[in-house]
Amino acid sequence: MKAAPIPKNEKERLGSLYQSALLDTEPEERFDRITRTATKLFDVPISTLTLIDKKREWFKSACGIDEKEGKRAISFCGHALTADEVLVIPDTKKDARFFDNPMVIGKPFIRFFAGVPILNSDGQRIGVLCIKDTKPRKFSKSKQELLISLSAWAELEINSRNMSLALNSRRKLEAKLVIQEKEMKNARDAARNVLEDLQVEKEELTRAKAKDEALLKSIADGVVAIDQDRKIMLMNKKAEEILGWSAREMVGKSSFEVWKVADKNGKLIPKKNLPIAAAFRGKTIIADKSYFYIRKDGSRFPVSMTISPVVVKNKIVGVVAVFHDITREQEIDHAKNSFIALASHQLRTPLTSINWYTEMLLDGDTGKLTKNQRDFLNEIHIGSLRMTSLVNSLLNVSRLDIGTFIVNPEKINLILVFEEMLRESYKDIQGKKLKITTDFDNRIPSINADPNLTRIIVQNLITNAVKYTPTSGRIRIMVRQKQQNIIITVADNGYGIPKNQQNQVFTKLFRADNVKAKDTKGTGLGLYIVKSILDAIGGSISFESELNKGTTFTVTLPLQGMKKRLGTRELAFMK
Repeated sequence: MKAAPIPKNEKERLGSLYQSALLDTEPEERFDRITRTATKLFDVPISTLTLIDKKREWFKSACGIDEKEGKRAISFCGHALTADEVLVIPDTKKDARFFDNPMVIGKPFIRFFAGVPILNSDGQRIGVLCIKDTKPRKFSKSKQELLISLSAWAELEINSRNMSLALNSRRKLEAKLVIQEKEMKNARDAARNVLEDLQVEKEELTRAKAKDEALLKSIADGVVAIDQDRKIMLMNKKAEEILGWSAREMVGKSSFEVWKVADKNGKLIPKKNLPIAAAFRGKTIIADKSYFYIRKDGSRFPVSMTISPVVVKNKIVGVVAVFHDITREQEIDHAKNSFIALASHQLRTPLTSINWYTEMLLDGDTGKLTKNQRDFLNEIHIGSLRMTSLVNSLLNVSRLDIGTFIVNPEKINLILVFEEMLRESYKDIQGKKLKITTDFDNRIPSINADPNLTRIIVQNLITNAVKYTPTSGRIRIMVRQKQQNIIITVADNGYGIPKNQQNQVFTKLFRADNVKAKDTKGTGLGLYIVKSILDAIGGSISFESELNKGTTFTVTLPLQGMKKRLGTRELAFMK
C-alpha cells in the first residue's frame, strides 16, 4: 500500500482549510444535497465531500457511510487531493497503490473510486468530492465531466462568503451542466434538478448580498471588517468618506499598515496597543474622545468607536470596527464649557460684592438693624452663599471638562483631612443628631496628594451622607490600606437611591427623585466633580444603595498618590 502524498504547499493549504472554518462543523443540507445528487447520478452506494486535515480525512457530508472521519495516510481522497483533475481507480485490487489498502480488503470493501479536488477561494486544495463503489466499474469521460461539475457546485457552497467568486463558479457550473445535458440524455432529469437547486441557491445568495449591501449603505457610521490575518476585507461608503481612502485602496491590505491611529497628542499608537489588537485578544473596545484616526491626506480627527471580535466556534476569526467623526461634538462641548466658565466668572464678581456688603450690614458697620431688616439680610446672605457655591461648582465642572485644572501634590495625612472635614460639618451633624462612627487605620502613611482636591473629595462624601440621612441616623466612615491602594468607605442608613436612577448618580445635575422634596439645596454636581477628579488621578468611586436603607460609597486612591499636573486654575473648594 502506498501512503497518500503530501503536497509541497501543505502549510499554505492547511492555512486555507482552517480559515474556511468548516472543519468539525455540524451537517448542512446544502452539502448533503450534493452527495445525495452524486449517489443518484452515478448509481453508487457511497459519496463524500471530504476535507483533508493534517492527519485525517473528515467528511463534511457523507452519503452511504456512518463514519465521520478516517486516517489521511490510507485515504483515497488523500491521493485524489494531488490529482491533476480527476483521480479514477476502476479496480482498486489491480492498482499497486491500493490492492492491500485496509478499506479494500476490509470494510467498506472499496473496488471503485473517483474523486475531484475541491479548491478554496484562494486556489488552495482543501478537500475532495468523491464517489465509491464495492464493485469495479468503468467511468467515461462524460461522467468525469459531470463529477467535475458537481465539484464546482461544492466549491460554490464552500466559498459562498466570497460573493464574486461564488457567482463566477456558479456561471461555470451552469455552462458545464448545459453542455452535459446535450451529451447525457439519460441524466437529463437529474441534471435539471441540480440546476433548479442551484438557481434557488443563486437567488438566495443574490437576495442576501443585496440585503447586506443595503444595510451597510444605510449605516451612518463607518464600518470596517478585518479578517484573522489582520487584513481589511470590507469597508462601507461612510468609512471611505470619513477616512479618505477608497475600498479598492484598503481591502486586502494590513490594517496595521494603512490604518493609522494616534493619541490626543498626535503620537502614533504602537501596534500592540491598538484597539484592533485588543479586540483580537477577545476584548470589545468602546472608546470616546481618546483616539484620533488619520486620513489619507494626513489630517487627523477624533473618533468615537466600538471594535468587537467576531467569534466562530470559540475562535476569533476577525474584527468589526464601527466609528464616527466626533469633531463637531467636541467643538460643541468646548463651546459649552467655555460659555459656562465665562458666565461663571462674570457671576462671581457681583456675588462677591453682595456677600461683602451684606456681611457689613449684618455686622452693624452702617448702623443698628431692626429685627426684620436683620432677618431679610440673613436670607439674602444665605441665598448669595448658595449662589456662590453653585458658581464655584460650575467653574469646577468647566475646568474638569476642559482639563485646565491644576494638580499640585504635597505630603498630606488623609486621616487629618477627614477629621478636619468632620469638624466643618459638626453643626449639621449635631443639628440632625446623627451618630458618626469612624474606623481609621492610623498606620496609613502620608501620601503625595493635592490638598485642595483631596478636601473636595472627602467633603462631598461626608456632606452627602449628612444631607441624605434622616434625623438620628447613623454614618460609618472607614479608611483602610489594601495592597497599593487606600480604600475609603462612607456608609449611611439614609434615604437611598432608587434602583432605576442609579445609573445617573455620577452625571451632571442629577438628584434622585426621592430626595428632591426633602432637600432643595443640592446642585447635583458634587459626585460628578468627585468622579471626574478620581478619573484624572487614577482613582475610582463606586456605590451600593437600597431605597430607604442607605447608601455606601467606596473610593479607591492609589497609595503612590497623585502626579503633578500643570494647568491654569485650581478647583474651587466650597466651605
